[in-house]
Amino acid sequence: MGQVIFMMGNGGRMRQFFSLGLGLFLFLSCAVAEANFTLPYGTQGNELDVSVIGAIQPDSQQSADKPANATAPLILWFTNQYGQVIGEQALAHALARRGATVWMVDLLDSLLLPRSNDAVRDLQGHSVAALIAAGVKTGHPVTVVGLDRMAVPILRGLRTWQATTSHTQAVTGAVLLFPNLYRGTPVAGVDPSFLGIVSATNMPVMILEPERGVNRNRLGTLLDALQGAGSATFARIIPDVRDYFPLHLHTPQNETLKSVAQFMKPQEAAAFQALPAEILESSQLLAQAEHPTTVLPLNENLEKPIAQQFGLVAVPNTPAPNFALPDLSGHIYRLTGRVVADRPKVTLVNFWASWCPHCIEEIPSMKALAEAYPANELQVLSINFKESRAHVAAFIKPFGVSFPVLIDRQGDVAAQWGVFAFPSSFLVDAQGRVRYSVNASIDWNTPQVKAIINQMIKEQTSVGIKESKPSPPAK
Repeated sequence: MGQVIFMMGNGGRMRQFFSLGLGLFLFLSCAVAEANFTLPYGTQGNELDVSVIGAIQPDSQQSADKPANATAPLILWFTNQYGQVIGEQALAHALARRGATVWMVDLLDSLLLPRSNDAVRDLQGHSVAALIAAGVKTGHPVTVVGLDRMAVPILRGLRTWQATTSHTQAVTGAVLLFPNLYRGTPVAGVDPSFLGIVSATNMPVMILEPERGVNRNRLGTLLDALQGAGSATFARIIPDVRDYFPLHLHTPQNETLKSVAQFMKPQEAAAFQALPAEILESSQLLAQAEHPTTVLPLNENLEKPIAQQFGLVAVPNTPAPNFALPDLSGHIYRLTGRVVADRPKVTLVNFWASWCPHCIEEIPSMKALAEAYPANELQVLSINFKESRAHVAAFIKPFGVSFPVLIDRQGDVAAQWGVFAFPSSFLVDAQGRVRYSVNASIDWNTPQVKAIINQMIKEQTSVGIKESKPSPPAK
C-alpha cells in the first residue's frame, strides 16, 4: 500500500497527500494486445473511437475462452486536447504491462471538434459518462484519467454517470494530472474562479501536480474546494518537473520505458517512468475511499466560462506586493526599496518563463520600451517563473536586455501577485500602486502603451514627486 500523509490546509481543513510505496504491481513482460471499438451514445448519432491497449474488451466483445482477470484495473484515458499522444500511448502500454487495460479516447477527434480551450470547456460530459458505463459493464474496477483541461469533461462525466447508479464503487474515481478546472483567464492580478463542476464533485479524486507547474501554488485552493464538496481528494507533488512533461516524449516507446531518458530531460524521464505505478497505486487508494451516491447540485452560472481581456486593462489602485528577488548576478532587487521621491515614476513588472512562446515574443518590444525612457521615469523588472538562474542567464543572453531579470524560483512572488497566465505584466506607480495589468503578450513599443506610461509619469509629477537624477534600480 501507499502511505497517505495528512497535512493541514488553510482554515484547518485536512489535506491528503499521497506518498508512493514500491512493489505494488509486477512488471509483465508479455506482449500487449491492441484493438479498438466504436461506442455509440446519445440520440444524435455521436460515437467514440476507442483504442484498447490490454486484455479487457467491451462486454459484448470479450472472448469467452480467454476471460480477463476480473480484478485487473480498467483505465479510461481521455487524451489531451492538443492531439500529442505519443507520451500518453507509451504510458498506456506501460500500464498494460503491469496488468491493467487502457481504453484510450481522443474526445475532440471523435466528436469532430476543434482543438481549442473553449471546445474542451463546452464538453458536458455525456461522452465520458457513456464510456464509464461501458467500462463498468465489464465488471472491472474503472479509473478515469486525463490531464490539463480534460479534467473538466472527466468530472462532468463522472457526475453524470453517478446520477445513473447506486453502485458508485464500480468506479474508483479520477486521476487528474495538473488539472485546469478554471473558468478562464481573469484580468492579471485577479484570482481565477473554478468552474461549477468542482463544487459539484464528491466522487474520489487524485491530483498529480508537478512541483514547477503553473498552478502548484493554487493546489491547496483546489483541494479545499473539492474536499469542501465532500470528495475524498488526494494529491501528490511530482518533483522537479513542470506541466505537460508527459507530452515532451516525441519518439514512441511502447515496448519499454527504460530508454525514455534518451529523449527527455533526466528529471522528466524519471517522473515519466514513475507515472504508471503512481496511477495504479492511486486507483487502489481511490477504491478504498467513500463513494457517495448522492449527486450534488450544479451551479450552472459557474459553468459559464469568462472571456479573456486583452491589452492593458486599468485596475483599481491596488497596493503592489513588495518583493526581494535576486537577479542573474545574485543582487537583490525590491519593488519599493527606496523613498517614494527617489523611485521611478513607473515600474513595469513582468512575469515570464522561457517555455512560454508568447513571453518570448514580447521581449524585443519590452527592451525597446525600456530604452525609450530614462531610469527615473520607467524601470522594467522582469521576473522569471520557477526556472534556474543558469538556465535563464543562458536563455536571455542573446536578447541583450539591459533591464534586470529576476528569479522567482519557487513561484511565491507570482502567487502573491495573483499571476495565472504567462506572460502577465503590471504597471506600478511611484506610490507602489498597480494601475494597469495585462494577462497576455503585447507589443510594448507602441504609441498606445507609451501614452499610458506618459500619463502615469505626468500624474506622478503633478502630485509633487520631485525629479531626480537617473539612477540604477533599487537594490
